[in-house]
Amino acid sequence: MIEDDDASPVLLACGIDLTRLRRDVETAGTTEPVTGLGHLLQLAFNEAQRSERTVVTGADMLVELFAEPIGRFLSAQGATRYDALVYLSHGIAKGVTADVEADRGEAADLEVVLLNDPYTPAEFVTFVLENVFGMSRERAIAIVFSTHARKRGSCGVFPRTEAVAFRDKIQTLAAARQHPLRCILLPAGDAPDRDRPSPN
Repeated sequence: MIEDDDASPVLLACGIDLTRLRRDVETAGTTEPVTGLGHLLQLAFNEAQRSERTVVTGADMLVELFAEPIGRFLSAQGATRYDALVYLSHGIAKGVTADVEADRGEAADLEVVLLNDPYTPAEFVTFVLENVFGMSRERAIAIVFSTHARKRGSCGVFPRTEAVAFRDKIQTLAAARQHPLRCILLPAGDAPDRDRPSPN
């Protein structure tokens, strides 16, 4: 994985010291159980299939390593599966705060917009919409499908304080469940009308 073109950037984004990782793994040597390549490939393939992806890369296999005994070498450096998924889904490296334009703006009302990613299960997004926003199941499912099809979906327009609270609650829930679901806040009116849900 250290030399894989897809996995190596993810390791670096997670804050892994590749030299230390190589040394730690080599020091453990043959005394440690090694996860079989076929097993890892099957896990990565299953996850890709659930996410409707057709290609499995070294990065997908790396994500699955976190749940295996050898994943402790990654955990020892403070990396998590969540860190890897956030980077793969949104390009945000561990410890980097995403630039949020609306946070610096003056708009009184902000639109809460979900960003699509290939790893967060639709069931979790539906759960978030129902429990954070109090949406009906039908409306929540419609927004999930819209988000998947259009790569983003609106949860509605709210006063700034309320919108920030919704975003923070979504990010906290997603992190707690180890899903890379992200949402952004846009000044009301910046998102195209087609991204907004129809009223209840």
